[in-house]
Amino acid sequence: AMPKELESVGMGPGRGGLPPRTPQDADEFLENVDEVNALIEGLRSGKISAEYVDRKIKERDAESTQLEEMRKKEAEEAERRKYENLSPEEQKKIKAKVDEMIAEKERRERARKAFHEYRAKMPEDKRRATDYDAWDLWTPSDDEDDPWMQYTPENPAFKAMEADIDRRHAAQVRARQTAHRRREEGNAAFRGGQFAEALRCYELGLEADKRSLELHGNAAMAALKCEMFVQCIDHASKACELAEFLLERPDHPTAIKCLQRRAAARLKLSHYKDALSDLSLAHERDPSNGEIESQMKEANATYEEARKEKEVERGMRRAAQGIDGEVDGTDFHTLRELEKLCGEIGSDGCDYARLEALVEGSEQCRVYLRSGRGSHLLGLSRELERADGSMVPTGPLRVLRAACLSEANRETLAQNGTLELAVGFIGRARRSTEKATGEAVACALFLLHTCSATSNPRATIIEALASDVGPDGAIAGLFAILEADLANDTGAKLAAAHALSLLGNCAVDAEARIALTRFYYDAPGKILGPVLPVLRCGTPVLAERAAALLGNMCADGRMRAEFAANERGISDLCALLPENEKNERATAAPAGMGPGLPGLGPSRARAADRESDTDASIDPSPGGRDSELVLNVLAALANVSVDAAAAATIGKAGAAPRLARLLSRSSDPLVPARAATVLSRIARDPSTARSMCGAGGSNGDGVAATVAKFVVRRLASDAGDGAIEPAVRTLAVLANGGDAGARLALAEHAAGALVECVRRWDVVGDGTAGNAALAIGDLAREGDLLPRLAALEPVAPLLQVCHKRTGAAQKNAAIACARLATHSGMLETLKANNGLELIYRYVSP
Repeated sequence: AMPKELESVGMGPGRGGLPPRTPQDADEFLENVDEVNALIEGLRSGKISAEYVDRKIKERDAESTQLEEMRKKEAEEAERRKYENLSPEEQKKIKAKVDEMIAEKERRERARKAFHEYRAKMPEDKRRATDYDAWDLWTPSDDEDDPWMQYTPENPAFKAMEADIDRRHAAQVRARQTAHRRREEGNAAFRGGQFAEALRCYELGLEADKRSLELHGNAAMAALKCEMFVQCIDHASKACELAEFLLERPDHPTAIKCLQRRAAARLKLSHYKDALSDLSLAHERDPSNGEIESQMKEANATYEEARKEKEVERGMRRAAQGIDGEVDGTDFHTLRELEKLCGEIGSDGCDYARLEALVEGSEQCRVYLRSGRGSHLLGLSRELERADGSMVPTGPLRVLRAACLSEANRETLAQNGTLELAVGFIGRARRSTEKATGEAVACALFLLHTCSATSNPRATIIEALASDVGPDGAIAGLFAILEADLANDTGAKLAAAHALSLLGNCAVDAEARIALTRFYYDAPGKILGPVLPVLRCGTPVLAERAAALLGNMCADGRMRAEFAANERGISDLCALLPENEKNERATAAPAGMGPGLPGLGPSRARAADRESDTDASIDPSPGGRDSELVLNVLAALANVSVDAAAAATIGKAGAAPRLARLLSRSSDPLVPARAATVLSRIARDPSTARSMCGAGGSNGDGVAATVAKFVVRRLASDAGDGAIEPAVRTLAVLANGGDAGARLALAEHAAGALVECVRRWDVVGDGTAGNAALAIGDLAREGDLLPRLAALEPVAPLLQVCHKRTGAAQKNAAIACARLATHSGMLETLKANNGLELIYRYVSP
């Protein structure tokens, strides 16, 4: 090996060891070789001392250092001259690039400092381990701490750095462009449902720009979709840290979303308290976000269910040890009995009646059924799979229905396929004439009816129904149940009640309405065939649920048109409204399957009975059966009255007086709101409008007078229940569509109420103020009414609406003022208040 002393002379593996590049380099190389050989020979012969060699090496090193410094100065001078020769615009661009990179460095330094302070405040157990993710996120890049970051254009060294600055700035721009391109690719994959590919693209983008808040947020969402919950938490955490420490915006919208995504991932990992902490922080930073509130509610419910499961498991262990006690009111011995019964599921000796009683009476027993990943619920579900002509699963269905009193169990049944099995059982059993099979079908309907009240299970049921629309399928079975003898067969009434409830709940969703109309593909109106007779069956609970089904089905345009053409059906629906104050409630129902089925007895709605029983007045309060009936009938009428022909039929059926009486006969604000909505639609029919504006005769006030009094009462009580707007709209429709005689009659009862609405413009909404102004303007078309209107002094409040409101309300008020201006006294009021300028905006002179 070559001596270390000689490496410095030029013969080592460094610069001197490279092949010569020019003739001059070759000559220098040969000279160095000769000199080294002479030194070696002198050392061997003793003619040259070691001190001489050391001195020569030092001289050579000094010459080399001096040469390198000269070359560096020459390069800096060349770059300086190059910078000075640039135009002021080019120099400004370079200065801007440096300023940008220096600002970025300062921001990162602040972020690092804030992050380390945050880490220092964390509990010892959470910061004990090395946080490699934080190290990767906050450690500077290779170029962040280079000396040139300290330079300014006034510094001579800066002038020699232009090329390096351009190179580094271009590299940063390319990195951002790469990250943006990867983000766009990921977004396209995500929209196409390719979540794994989207995650790959986002993470490739993060390799180019590891501090991209948007990329971390998108990666968290893609990971959540792929059920890669740990990765989701990792990306969401980094996004939140970037928002808080780098951007100094902890309430950044992307950070809020990432808190929600991290909470969702932690829920999936059963980290309930951490998930709730995330959602609480998100709600604190974005308190108006309703989605966060909903997510918090679900998370709390999930946490509570998990707590219950743990409590039940602990109770079961203690019971096995012979320890007495209870879990939230259920004693350990009951849980042990339940455990024994669950072990007998599927055997001939299983006491399903006792099992149903335990599950129905105790929430803890319902919790036990879904513990162990729902193994006991799954065991009950297998009995539905085994069902055939010789085995009728009435007992398991009853237990499953009782278990579904807990919403968490409904979700479990939606996930494990039980609801699809129940739908299939109805289709298979529809042709059976055996009583036991009929009871089992009623139990299956009760189960499905109970589960259809929750969104996810309802979606599962709808999907199963939509895939079984054949002539022997489940939908056919449901409609066949409605065609049974509902007058004398209590079992048929129970099955029909559950079938109607199931169909009504499902018809809330468009997919279910499509499936039902597809079943009668040639004429959707055939659905009315089995449903409309139920309205006349004399059993209030069946009529109520039939009305609910019709109302939800009328959200479909074709179905609404079919129902609108059926005058008999609309008349039957209107007949369910209370005719007067002495309509009585339904009689008590016979015992049904479990709670929730009152009103299955025949209705005592005969006139003689009404006259003799003065205490049986209608009570449309939220707790009464009549209230539910009235609400569902009103909902159906509101939906079908969108059709003009149906609205005319409702008017001809004499429903207006009944609807008007409902405005003031209920403690439920939905009743007057829906009644007023129907009145506003049927008032568009001319003959109905004339009858509504007339006097009430021996029955008391007419419809218009009743509506006007209702408006005045609501204004006086400052009620904000949503019923005032449709009530005022009813008066506006009557004023606009009626003839002169109708307007004269209307003004007698409603003019004061309309002016009062305008006077309360600061309390009522735009719709109410605008409709009241529109009605006043229409009444002003009748010259005979102007003195009556002038006495009410409407001009000043109308001008207030013109000044304070916008859109249709302002325009209607201006038009009303223009029509009132034909009265001399009101014209003077307009002039005194500079109202003519407002009129000219909307009314041609």
